[in-house]
Amino acid sequence: MTEQLVVNGTGAGWTSVVAGNLRWIEELLDSLGLPAERSDELRARLTAVRARAADPQLRVAVFGEASSGKSTLLNAFLRRRLLPSSALVTTRTTTSLECLGGAEGLTVRTIDDTVLEWPSAPFARWAGLKSGPGTMERALERVLTTELAEDVSGLWVHSPARLLGGGLTVIDTPGFSVTERGHRELAEAAARQADLALVVVPTVAAMSLTLADFLTGPLRDHHDRCAFVLTKIDLLDEEERAEAVEVAERRLRDLGCADPLLLPCAPGKALGEVTGGGRERDGAGHLAVFERVEARIARLAADSRQSAIAATVLGLLSELLSAVEETAEARRTALARGERELAALTLPDLTAVLDSWSARTLDRTRAEMNAATIGMSGTSRTKLDSKVGDAVAGEKINDLAAAAQEVSRLVRRHLRRHAERVVQKAARRAGELLTTAADELARDFTAQYSALAGLAGESRTAPPVPSVAWPELPAPDMSGIDQALTAIGARLTSGDNWRTGGGAMAGALAGSLVAPVIGTVIGGALGALIGRRGADATREQFLRQARPVITAAHEEIAALAAACLPRVQEELAESVAALRRRYDDEWRDEITRLTEAHDRRRAELAVGIARVEKTAAAARRRRDEVAALRRATGRTVPEPEES
Repeated sequence: MTEQLVVNGTGAGWTSVVAGNLRWIEELLDSLGLPAERSDELRARLTAVRARAADPQLRVAVFGEASSGKSTLLNAFLRRRLLPSSALVTTRTTTSLECLGGAEGLTVRTIDDTVLEWPSAPFARWAGLKSGPGTMERALERVLTTELAEDVSGLWVHSPARLLGGGLTVIDTPGFSVTERGHRELAEAAARQADLALVVVPTVAAMSLTLADFLTGPLRDHHDRCAFVLTKIDLLDEEERAEAVEVAERRLRDLGCADPLLLPCAPGKALGEVTGGGRERDGAGHLAVFERVEARIARLAADSRQSAIAATVLGLLSELLSAVEETAEARRTALARGERELAALTLPDLTAVLDSWSARTLDRTRAEMNAATIGMSGTSRTKLDSKVGDAVAGEKINDLAAAAQEVSRLVRRHLRRHAERVVQKAARRAGELLTTAADELARDFTAQYSALAGLAGESRTAPPVPSVAWPELPAPDMSGIDQALTAIGARLTSGDNWRTGGGAMAGALAGSLVAPVIGTVIGGALGALIGRRGADATREQFLRQARPVITAAHEEIAALAAACLPRVQEELAESVAALRRRYDDEWRDEITRLTEAHDRRRAELAVGIARVEKTAAAARRRRDEVAALRRATGRTVPEPEES
């Protein structure tokens, strides 16, 4: 059972609450699997809370805007002008005032963790005090108002001042209205560590927006542990002082301070009476008033010591539990994202994937080869027509035997080359398409494997993907095409329209010497035209009769060339099947293994998500319990004395 928190008195029941939560957090950090940087940060904060809980020193922080009189107030506590308080300087670091065996001195910790003591030769060298250690005032001025402050991570002023006795530390903070970078951050850090807060409010410019913002922000949890020192009261007339106090009190209540403790005084005047050797001539007695204010602060510190320290530690613990909750939530989000990615990235059915890829590759290749063949056929016919026209151009038609020989030769050669190109282009395009398809398959498998392996928590590289092998096809068998050319000639020669006389026989004989049948047919056509007619008429008559024969031959040869494409398709299908078998052989076991790792990882993620959700809920519950204990630490404040 959790011990009851002791709000006031000498009990220490709240320490068991803190210790229990710190043990829980420490054990938790070992099981959350956090990144090292985040884990180290939380452990550092845990150590800080533990150290603060073990520190019996009561910390009273002094807050205020720049030039509000904080340093003057602290000097009045010290009864000497020790801290620089000129309006031209600004405190650049947090300064702690404490009593250390009744001796005076300074301790400085630099950002490189070097500790320097004043008075000492190392301190003098570091501070640039050429004539020796100098006075304590001079040493502090160097530390607080020069560029040395940028190298200071901590500053302690040791003094036997009466207020610092009994285990009380007063912390001087930078003005939170200063726009220089880092000053507000220092003031906010001091607020988190402060047990009691003294807020310096100059009555001549009370309750600025900046002060209101700080009270409702960093000091919002200190309203029950705040005292407001209204300084510079001597600058107001007697009638104005009561009104200034009333206005400040009303404004503080509006800002959420239900029962604000206001302490009006004139620290500057009180310090003047001390350092001037007596009270001022007008007998105002500012030192006496200040001494009563000081006594009120000392009584507040004594009466509220237990509750104030408890409130600070519980506040720090609450912040730590909030950080643990946020960390657990962030961890849950990251794990859930990984689980969603694994769920979305389904492992492939290797057989289905390869079947789909094979069919897609073959269909695409067949379609592109057919399209390429059709395009070549039209271009080939146009070129052949042009070649035949060139063969009988000009005076060539006058030598019918030579013209017949040339036309017969070029028709046969052109059609044969056309058939070869159709088959070769189809084979080459098939190889290109197979290579592209194989590369796409390899990239998809490698990418998916890497993603799956990564999500499964593995760092293995993907197995090597099989390379594509496309054989060099031998020259197509043109014997069928040669026979087709002969058959076309024979078929056309047997027609009645091609019967010729003596001239035709002579032309047919000349043509047959070049190309069987085709030469005979074309030669017969040429022979029929021998006579006295003009060259143009002869050429026109020849072309009119030769073109149908050539067109029929081209169409038949194109069809026969296309008939050779199934052989290319067979080669492609064999290559696709071989590649498919290699994928199946080389990836089957790996996909099976990765499937098992995938399932295990998803199960691990589910367990991890449940665990961090439970952790976040527990941290939230513990934080609420600590916050409730924190609210129970009420402030015991004596009734106000006469002003």
